[in-house]
Amino acid sequence: MVNFEQNIALNAERWFADGKDNTLLRSTNKENQLLDISYAQVRKAVLAWADYLHSQGVQEGDRVAMISPKCRYHHVFFYACWHLGVIAVPICESLGEAEMGFIIQDAEPKLVLADGAFEKKATACAGDIPVVLLDTLPAPEDATAPDNPPKATAFSSDAIAVLIYTSGSTGMPKGVMLSHKALMVNAQGALDLFSVSQKDCLISLLPYWHAYALTCEVLCIVMVGATCAVPKDIRDFRKNLVNYQPTIMIAVPRIVEMLKLAIDKQIASLPPKRKALVERAIYNASRIFTASARFNGGLLRILMHHIFYNPLVFKKFRAALGNKLRFIVCGGAPMDLELQVFFKFIGIPCLVGYGLTETSPIVSANTMQVHKLDSCGQLFPWLKPENGGDFTFKDEEGNLGKDLHGQLLVKGDCVMKGYWRHTDASAKTFENGWLDTGDMGYFDKDGFLHIAGRKGNMIVTIGGEKLHPEFVEDAIRLSPFISEVMVIGEKCKNIYALVNINKEEAEGMTPEQIQEKAHQVVLDCTKGLAALQKPKACLVLPDFTQEDGTLTATLKIRRFKIREKYKEQIEQFLVANGEEIATRHEVGIAHSRIQESL
Repeated sequence: MVNFEQNIALNAERWFADGKDNTLLRSTNKENQLLDISYAQVRKAVLAWADYLHSQGVQEGDRVAMISPKCRYHHVFFYACWHLGVIAVPICESLGEAEMGFIIQDAEPKLVLADGAFEKKATACAGDIPVVLLDTLPAPEDATAPDNPPKATAFSSDAIAVLIYTSGSTGMPKGVMLSHKALMVNAQGALDLFSVSQKDCLISLLPYWHAYALTCEVLCIVMVGATCAVPKDIRDFRKNLVNYQPTIMIAVPRIVEMLKLAIDKQIASLPPKRKALVERAIYNASRIFTASARFNGGLLRILMHHIFYNPLVFKKFRAALGNKLRFIVCGGAPMDLELQVFFKFIGIPCLVGYGLTETSPIVSANTMQVHKLDSCGQLFPWLKPENGGDFTFKDEEGNLGKDLHGQLLVKGDCVMKGYWRHTDASAKTFENGWLDTGDMGYFDKDGFLHIAGRKGNMIVTIGGEKLHPEFVEDAIRLSPFISEVMVIGEKCKNIYALVNINKEEAEGMTPEQIQEKAHQVVLDCTKGLAALQKPKACLVLPDFTQEDGTLTATLKIRRFKIREKYKEQIEQFLVANGEEIATRHEVGIAHSRIQESL
């Protein structure tokens, strides 16, 4: 068990000793060969890095930043920092110089560790702060422990462990201060609920400046002596997924959508008889599996699934994902129910959870034993009163209550200590001791959390009807023809979809054909929604990107930036559809800016 009164560094001495010869990191080398690195090897690297940082004058409470794509060096970085009581500052390598420079100047690290490919950018952003290239430090697979390494510091578990900078949907990002205790409590909750053991191998593409990956991979895995597979990139992920042999995958919806599209292409290429068999297998599964953990549909169908369809059809889909994958845990954004249902059919449940950086990050999750596929699951243990936590909802009239529909407020050990050097922003986020998540939701009668969307994203039409655009956007993103979408309609008669097109799907089509196809796809994807949730028309726009600021570093759309960048096209589009825009567009931008900054 974890000693929550001790910091991560003191706990880690036991974790690494228990792991010993087990594989901690699984990666590929330059020759694309599988590379397994033991706990003992990583521990030597941690001590070597800690010794180096100490020799450079880095002391308890200082910050050290790291700029790099996700790699096997990250585990060494975090544990070396924590060994000395240093605050780790992982920075997204794909940020523009203005944003990266702001983070470095705001955090004021003693050193910046950087991947060689980003040396020029890191040096330009760091100013007078020294930049140290990662390849000048011992690699985790061949490090030698120093003769007299510095001892793990016995500082409080309430001390800051990391600064995770938010992706900055508007303005510059803020550093979320997460304590050692907050991270450990959240990680322990995940281990208990998902029954993670030493035999597991977890894989993901999520970066370590994302609190989700940090808690689940850097902490959870080490706490039980399990293995973390670290693909170099999306190509390595696809090519070596079978070789990595993962038992657990953590993902965001876009990664799960990518896996589903690959399976769809596999099915489409089958001869007619085989395709018909797959369709019968899926139909049979649809009569058995429910949204919860229970079965339905009768004994004969259940036997047909387990004895015939599962080994003949679904086993082959699982083999393409390594053949050992037990489940996928998905968070970071809402996930369409159809995706969840499909992966449950093939025997790899996709368990949706909910959280935010400011809560270290997991608030709720579905599990193998207790789940409801259209929900965000049940609360994590840290939010229960017996563990010192609590939650409530605040409705539009300002009333608080657990049975209300409204803004989710939480408190407990996993809540952040505040925003680094942003006292005013921290004060706005807390309300009488409650952290305001900014997300609208409710709990159903079975105790499952449902999140409707961000408070600031809500659309109010000219008729006074209110809707969350996220629900409509998720439905539209199900189509392989649409790569990204943003729904608009503030003070309009109807709502509309601004879409990006998947270039592979639209190959050979004229702009007119693309527009017509996009419109039909939007209609088809939303035909089952309520009337007010059906976009009247869609506008095809150039791809939203991180480079032009229309996507955040976590690949979420920046609504106000899209409105600003495509102001003229959007106004012309709305007028052509009978809307009176006047100053409404400017009001919409201002509204987005204000709400997204809260």
